[in-house]
Amino acid sequence: MKAIKQYAWMLQIIGAALLLGLALFLEFGDGEGIVVPFIGAVIILSAGIRLVPYVKTQKNDLVKTVNIIEITIDIGIGLALILIELFTSVDLGNTFGYLIGIYLILRGSVHFMGVSLQQEKSDVPIYLFHIAALVVGSYVFFSGNFSAAILIHMILFFSVVAGGYLSFTSYKGYKAYRYQKTLMMPDVATADDVVVEKRVPVTDTPEVEEPLQDHVN
Repeated sequence: MKAIKQYAWMLQIIGAALLLGLALFLEFGDGEGIVVPFIGAVIILSAGIRLVPYVKTQKNDLVKTVNIIEITIDIGIGLALILIELFTSVDLGNTFGYLIGIYLILRGSVHFMGVSLQQEKSDVPIYLFHIAALVVGSYVFFSGNFSAAILIHMILFFSVVAGGYLSFTSYKGYKAYRYQKTLMMPDVATADDVVVEKRVPVTDTPEVEEPLQDHVN
């Protein structure tokens, strides 16, 4: 864990590059051929994961039945997005927006039905998510001109924002890493350092021997 934390800036750089690279590929490559089946797979997986745990834990038969119907419709929408895009030459166009709008409106409506009947509990994040699902779903459905191309533009925008944030945080992480690494370096003299030798001054004056004095008894 210490190594991951120390080199988190490297993972952030990789994440930023992947986000920007994928967004640019979707924007300038065959974006619709990828994003449409991807959204379909996300819808199918999120619906399938909810099915068994929800049926086993929900005690109200009415709420349970409505949720099963909603999950079945969600899976149908997801399959339609995948099959039409991959196995037909039909251009979904604005139909993509209608399908996504129906999915979001259903998800928000069914959730708040369970909450209103006091058969479901909702915390703040879940509440805000389903409010957003109703608002965005209604806009997408009734605008009539929401296509996969518009979604790709939105993905590019959010990828640039997220990539910029990750790049900035990776810069700060690398800066802290370099400072920490510099502090751990020992202070030793290098070959380029000039070594100053202390020299003892030498005088040219020869030493004079003192004459021997006769001792008088």
